[in-house]
Amino acid sequence: MDSSAFAVRYLDFAGREYTGGEITREVVDQLLNKIRAGKAFSFLLSLDEYGEDGGDFLSGDMEKGWAALALNTWDEEGEAHIMLPVNDRYDSAELAPVEIGGQSPVLKRHALDDLNLAAECVLHFARTGELYHGLRWEEPDPESMYF
Repeated sequence: MDSSAFAVRYLDFAGREYTGGEITREVVDQLLNKIRAGKAFSFLLSLDEYGEDGGDFLSGDMEKGWAALALNTWDEEGEAHIMLPVNDRYDSAELAPVEIGGQSPVLKRHALDDLNLAAECVLHFARTGELYHGLRWEEPDPESMYF
């Protein structure tokens, strides 16, 4: 599968950045394998070749078997929005052992403890530029956010 099979134009993981034609099936598979093994630590996929400076992007952080995924978007007025997955197995204010960006606490309700599902979300975004449809996503209330 060549890079034209992917909607993302920028990928950053394991201390390396990939753009355009460098984003191949082999590179994406490396990321997915690291996610499934709980060893991806942090990664970023962007629909723009400038990464998080260029437009909408999906970021991920991992720790202790948990993944915190966050889609960052901007509306027509330039206002930032964040979409987080909903983990229906948790509905309390209990914090997950992973933080967004390594500094912002995230609720277990908005983190994934199924790393295969996290990898599927990342693959779907890489291919389509859209959130994985097999999972509910929501924009959390800013009042309840820790960051």
